[in-house]
Amino acid sequence: MASARRPSEASTKGTKKAGKSRFFTNIESTTLALGNSRDGPVPAACEPNDEAWTRLGKPRAGDWLAEKNESGQTFSSYRRTMGDYRVPGKHNATILLVPLGASFKRCPRFLPFLVDYARAFFTGMDIELLDTEVGSTSAGKQLSLKRVSSRENEFGAPQYLLSDLMDLVRRPKGYHYYCRLGITLEDIYPGEDWNYVFGQADVMERVGVFSFARHSPLFYDGVHATEALDPETRLLSDARQAKWLRNCLHTMTHEIGHMFGIRHCIYYHCLLNGSNGPHDSAGSTFMCPVDLRKLLHALSTVPRNKGEHPCALERYRAMLQVWRAVLSEFGGGEGTGECEGGGGASSSKEDEDDKTGGGGGGAAASGGRGGLAEQERQIPCIAQDVQWLERRLAFML
Repeated sequence: MASARRPSEASTKGTKKAGKSRFFTNIESTTLALGNSRDGPVPAACEPNDEAWTRLGKPRAGDWLAEKNESGQTFSSYRRTMGDYRVPGKHNATILLVPLGASFKRCPRFLPFLVDYARAFFTGMDIELLDTEVGSTSAGKQLSLKRVSSRENEFGAPQYLLSDLMDLVRRPKGYHYYCRLGITLEDIYPGEDWNYVFGQADVMERVGVFSFARHSPLFYDGVHATEALDPETRLLSDARQAKWLRNCLHTMTHEIGHMFGIRHCIYYHCLLNGSNGPHDSAGSTFMCPVDLRKLLHALSTVPRNKGEHPCALERYRAMLQVWRAVLSEFGGGEGTGECEGGGGASSSKEDEDDKTGGGGGGAAASGGRGGLAEQERQIPCIAQDVQWLERRLAFML
């Protein structure tokens, strides 16, 4: 679950592991999480690097880890749990994205980036949009929400029950699907005791749903996501839409990560940290070395991937292409300062020269660093993500 709130939750558990340290876990636990001698050598892409990854500190009041008792998941535990049968393989190497509701037909701008980023992030996997040809930028088949249980949220807009949405996502048949993720612009909730949820995944069935709704900069002004994205009304600048898309890409890859068997991270600032929303002190655009090793292990069984290190290089190159495409598409509007939420990527070092190439999908665009200077100024948090990827590639090459 990416983030959820009950009407009231006491801030109780989660800090005892840190003791007097300023970190949530001690260095011994963090080191052990990367694996033991029986797991073989740590891939070069996953070697701890203080300039690339930051260890997770003690949670603040209201953070996910201040309210949830998370035990973490080591690479050794992940490897044992997944075995040879729960990882993708020759016959089930497809991730299915399922649009829920009719809203994407009105506002299809984000969809190509969702498809391309999923393809880049989960390198070697095929990505399908329900009933849409590969490479198409249409909204695909929209599954109706008419029979889905709903209630009104705090702004009087419909809010849909997660379990009913999960049932919709289970409908498409196909043994080649490794996992299925429903995507919607509607607000969602998991049960009557909860106010809302950003997303949730059933790890055993590998079925999940995530919502764009509360990531919208205008959600708490009572503006529905379809209105905020309407190309005719232009309520949001391109830069603000880009920041919204960034948060949606975080949630999408977080939930698919869960369907790959990866649990919440307690070791580093990481994409797989649990989160209580944009003000949670944890989070990142990228996976930490522990969870990256898990993902590379799972993707190593996909036939088109040729080893963990080549897979990591191809993955970072493709991710970089998509983030550059986001800057190119959305970087022409008025900037609004730093992005909210998710911790983001570190930008403590000076920019490296561009040493990357290849990769990318339908929405991805190529181009030199000089041509993106203005776009980077408008959307600084995405510029930081681009710079982080450039540094990682320079380090690995």
